[in-house]
Amino acid sequence: MEAYYPIRAVAKLTGLSIDTLRAWERRYSAVVPERSDRGRQYTQEHIQRLILLRELVERGHAIGQIAGLHKAGLQELLSARSPVAEPPKESARELLEPLLEHFVNFEHTRGNEELGRLAALLAPRDLIYRVVLPLMREVGERWHRGEIGVAQEHLVSAALRNVFGALVRLHPPRPGAPKMLIATLSGELHEFGILAAAMLASIAGLDPIYLGPNLPAGELAYAARKTSGEIVLIGYSSLQEPSSQELADLIRDLPQGTELWVGGRTVPQPDGTTPRIPISSFPVIEDFEAQCVRRSQGLQA
Repeated sequence: MEAYYPIRAVAKLTGLSIDTLRAWERRYSAVVPERSDRGRQYTQEHIQRLILLRELVERGHAIGQIAGLHKAGLQELLSARSPVAEPPKESARELLEPLLEHFVNFEHTRGNEELGRLAALLAPRDLIYRVVLPLMREVGERWHRGEIGVAQEHLVSAALRNVFGALVRLHPPRPGAPKMLIATLSGELHEFGILAAAMLASIAGLDPIYLGPNLPAGELAYAARKTSGEIVLIGYSSLQEPSSQELADLIRDLPQGTELWVGGRTVPQPDGTTPRIPISSFPVIEDFEAQCVRRSQGLQA
């Protein structure tokens, strides 16, 4: 007699969250469990298939490209470590034009649908570098030139927060991964940079806790103490000068042993002396990503 497993047991056996399991079933029909009065019921074959899919997603494949493959195709792809399908060949400009048109015209449903389509076709890192970052730059530049308003910038921010949420569900933290609290300090209202950083931290296997923009230093330090966060990342846009007082307050109030990472610019020490906590600056987001990857690889050592 074939054994059946409830969804909570499957989540533990496959390493996938319950939200991810439901999303893969609903959006991509990755598996089709049986239904009973006790809820979803999975077979051992379902579990094996889900493990294959998870391993391929962790290697950079988009779930939308591989969900329809048979077991043999998944195993062959896993052995070959080659891409399953051609990603979109359009340039960043060609990928951005439909998105920008939708968001500029407040067509939020169509904008979110287009983002979802690209997320299904592109590997997560490609999505960030080919779509998310160019979209952020273009929206920021148009806002600075006065061609779009704050409302459209907020619309894009909301859509990108949804992308971050999906990445977190698909890429749970590695065992022992450090918690990374991500925010901007008081007066810094632009969140595009920290959103991109949160996405990259997630796919690297760290544990990002996204707190958003315009957070007072005291509140951020309080959150670090309550969560036992090992890393605090604050971001600055090119349009905002860092507040030396806010930065000094944060350094003073963070728990001993916490690392402070600063993204977007090189920030000097407030008083030129050796700080009480380690501080690292990442003016270039690729350098931030590389450091996240090094930290994640250190967990496997």
